[in-house]
Amino acid sequence: MTKRTTAPRAPLVLLAATALAILAAGAPSGIPSNSSQIAPLAVDDMCSNVQTRKDCGYLGVDKDGCDQRQCCWAESKDPIPWCFQKENKEYACSTDMAARRDRGFLGITDQQCRERNCCWDSTPNKLNAPYCFIQQHACQGYQVKAAQGTANGVNLDLELLGGCARFGKDIARLTVNVDFETESRIRVKITDKDKQRYEVPKEALPSTESTIRRGEKRGYEFKYAKNPFTFSIKRISDGEVLFDSAVAGMDSLVFEDEYLEISSVVPADANIYGLGEVVSSFRRDPGNTRRTMWARDAPTPVDQNLYGSHPFHLEMRKGAAHGVFLRNSNGMDVILTPKKVTYKTIGGILDFTVFVGPKPEEVINQYTEVIGRPHMPPAWALGWHQSRYGYKTIDAVEATVQRYKKEGLPLDGMWIDIDYMDRFRDFTYDEARFPQSRMKALAANLASSNQSMVLIIDPGIPIAPGYEPYDSGMRDGVFIKTLQGQPIEGRVWPGQTYFPDFMNTKETWAYWERQLKKTRDDIGANVYPWIDMNEPSNFCNGPCTKDGASASALDDASEKQKFAKRDVAASASTSIKYSINNAGRQAPLDEKTLATNAVSKNGMLLTDTHNLYGHMESAATHDALLNIDPNTRPFILTRSSFPGTGAYAAHWTGDNWSQWEHLKYSISGVLSFGLFGMPFTGSDICGFNGNAQEELCLRWHQLGALYPFARNHNDIKGSDQEPYVWPNTVLPAAKKALEIRYSLMPYFYSLFEQAHKTGKPVWQPLFFQYPQDAQALKIDSQFLLGDGILVSPSLTAGEVQVKAYFPGNGRWFDLWTHEVVMEAGASNRYASLKANAQSDSIPMSLAGGHMVPIQKPGLTVAETRANPVSLVIALDGSGAAKGEMFVDDGKSVKTDNQAHITFAMTAGQKLVSNVTSAVQAQQLKAGLGGKHGDRIEKIVVMGLNFGKAASAEPKNVKVSKRGDKVRDIVHVSKGHVTVSTTAAAAAAKVSKFSSLNINGVEMAFGASNLDRSKGQDPASGLAWEVNQEKGSLTLTGLQMNLFESWFINWKME
Repeated sequence: MTKRTTAPRAPLVLLAATALAILAAGAPSGIPSNSSQIAPLAVDDMCSNVQTRKDCGYLGVDKDGCDQRQCCWAESKDPIPWCFQKENKEYACSTDMAARRDRGFLGITDQQCRERNCCWDSTPNKLNAPYCFIQQHACQGYQVKAAQGTANGVNLDLELLGGCARFGKDIARLTVNVDFETESRIRVKITDKDKQRYEVPKEALPSTESTIRRGEKRGYEFKYAKNPFTFSIKRISDGEVLFDSAVAGMDSLVFEDEYLEISSVVPADANIYGLGEVVSSFRRDPGNTRRTMWARDAPTPVDQNLYGSHPFHLEMRKGAAHGVFLRNSNGMDVILTPKKVTYKTIGGILDFTVFVGPKPEEVINQYTEVIGRPHMPPAWALGWHQSRYGYKTIDAVEATVQRYKKEGLPLDGMWIDIDYMDRFRDFTYDEARFPQSRMKALAANLASSNQSMVLIIDPGIPIAPGYEPYDSGMRDGVFIKTLQGQPIEGRVWPGQTYFPDFMNTKETWAYWERQLKKTRDDIGANVYPWIDMNEPSNFCNGPCTKDGASASALDDASEKQKFAKRDVAASASTSIKYSINNAGRQAPLDEKTLATNAVSKNGMLLTDTHNLYGHMESAATHDALLNIDPNTRPFILTRSSFPGTGAYAAHWTGDNWSQWEHLKYSISGVLSFGLFGMPFTGSDICGFNGNAQEELCLRWHQLGALYPFARNHNDIKGSDQEPYVWPNTVLPAAKKALEIRYSLMPYFYSLFEQAHKTGKPVWQPLFFQYPQDAQALKIDSQFLLGDGILVSPSLTAGEVQVKAYFPGNGRWFDLWTHEVVMEAGASNRYASLKANAQSDSIPMSLAGGHMVPIQKPGLTVAETRANPVSLVIALDGSGAAKGEMFVDDGKSVKTDNQAHITFAMTAGQKLVSNVTSAVQAQQLKAGLGGKHGDRIEKIVVMGLNFGKAASAEPKNVKVSKRGDKVRDIVHVSKGHVTVSTTAAAAAAKVSKFSSLNINGVEMAFGASNLDRSKGQDPASGLAWEVNQEKGSLTLTGLQMNLFESWFINWKME
């Protein structure tokens, strides 16, 4: 097995034989055969004192190669090595794969490696660690020379000890700024003391401020060692050390111009999540993971870097959580090997923030407080979206919309890929296939049904004089430039292109806004942007020029692949010596992207800002849409992302495959982006690449209908995969799945409001609510929708039952049949759930103690929101449950008219609804004008205990009041229902309930009705049903005001 892609510098000879053999070779092993000049000895005490040179090189080695080996270089006429080991340095072969530095080449053998005075270990690994690697000396790191307390922390001055010189010259003096920012957040920033270095600019990610003083209470303790400098951060509540840079066998701190390294101790079997974007299991392998951060356009290969860069992880340890964020946008590897995590970045600074939690959701709250809270999406965007690359004409798009309506399938967003463009040019329309007039008519037709249109926009602007976006871009100087000041060329779908410089927040953002406004003016206000290819993607490797006059558009994917597979040797050169594991094979940084020596207007190189491109385009697009329509929430979908992108845009997981493994991986992807502060994420349903098979597409619709962002999308080469393609199987399953999604719309919307306020993920891993459950730490085939709904999808072909794990120790109920699926206290927490292909829906279970608001589903979100609300309640062992619901107009950026409604049930007998601001709620109700249901008409209670015998006469209960209003009170005893109400209401209902006895202000069944398990008053519509076997009560025909506080009370007798 080979691990190197570069060729050796010169033919090799046997170096380790004898001195005579070395002399016979004509030159010592460290002497280049074509070298004759004598250079002065390098200024290094450990080199100048060497008396006997111990060979550290190989035949043909040069000074650069010698430096990389951390050895001395001095040319000589004598037959002695020019590259030799430093005095008093111990050189050894590292057993730690994270510490190895490659010195092999493609196809190198054990013998060839040892001839190079290198180490050999061919143990297979997933880290792409080299088999042939350099012997290294121990790095002494830095020592603390001065410490100064500040108002909210401490500043340290560091000086280099012996140095490391792993990939270049060590920076001699560093400064460490430690800020105790909040009670639960500490920031440690390490940078050059004497020279300004690149940092993530505030335009991309605003800097955080301290809100506490050094002496105030905080949940952590910071300590440091002076010689060598290391530091640790301990959570005070449980004594857990969350970050500790004193790692045995690893360099304490390496800080060079283009290579920075630091490690931290973690448990041997660490439970670490995050570090993306990547297609992988959710939990990172603690002993064999190398996560590379370098935004890259690739068709979702497993375990390789992809579109986004998120150097953040959450760790679970002994039932508590903490998080670590490295604020750095440069390319990096984060390596997990036994008992440590190692950060290796090729620029910038080391700027860590540690979040102490200790609850998982508190960690994400603390993290999104730093990077920005997720945006609140417009309500319509939570509906179903249909898309594909390959709708060849507008007729096909219109036919898709009509077919959805004919089949009774919900649809809120209709999407069009690059097919609509004239020669694949942004902000244009192919007048033959997608004439602007018909595009505008389609948008208007969609708007009349409360639906929206989404159009793709790529960042590459074709080099075409006379094309307005090109002309105005050149006039305003908005494109990324070469070091010589000329716009840098790339090549994407329209041919030769320039790329807007979104780091230029003045001219470029204004330019981008004008282009987006033109689209709105051309087509309609309900048209939203889907920004793709923004890693940025390039069909060339680095600089891309074409001989001849005009550039032509690429017609198909095959031509794209031709340009994507250009010889790596054509890549732009770079001085960076450490190769991050780009593409899983240490590919050049500019492979399939722009040259990294391109520069923004502010002077920043793409080497530093590459990972910010999609993030800054998202920010610019969001800003533009708000300027165009300040009162309406934007909707944007982006492929590339960085910490904070969730404040601006939704995300999809890219060009996945129509394969069962990618169906399962989609769960990990959505869960990971929930940690990254981007809860509005989903995967292409049925897969983008390849042809979706019937059963796979059925299962994918069942799962995908519950994605936070739900869209069916595929490639131009793939077969059709709209749900109605399979009318007898996928269509009914998809219809049922979408009915479930739309019925859960009030629950979804409330979850997004929570995410917007606190960062709390919409999809949660099981351990979020059950942190003490060891099994929950490893499960990524199930997830929680919100706090209480456990989703157990079918992810395997031919599966008829799903083996579901039920975390915790409580009871769980089927959300739709109301049956108990797991009893409280059961020792075996696994159960098999029905999942045959004809199953009505995906297995969904509601935990005892939770309640969920639902609505009757419509064909759009707007139609659904207008329907009355129902509550599904699952009681815990004490008879308690809680839930909440958020209502606003679903579209405004800012509004005081909103309703936060909490529901609470205690002791299995009292349900209370509380509106936090009655005045705002009533104003909201008036402003909605019937666009949102204002009544709760149905309540289902699961988990009632019917074990007690019924009394002959129901007990009287006093009427309770909230404010000046009196609400109905319902009493339940074994097998029957008793209703109490006010005297006035009772008088009105006497004629309606002929079988009820009225006692003062109460209504009761007569003795003849004690055995009735259900009943209905035809006049009022109030109906009840008790299912003694399931332990459930259903009340229908209620007219409880959603926007007022009220309660219902019952007793078990």
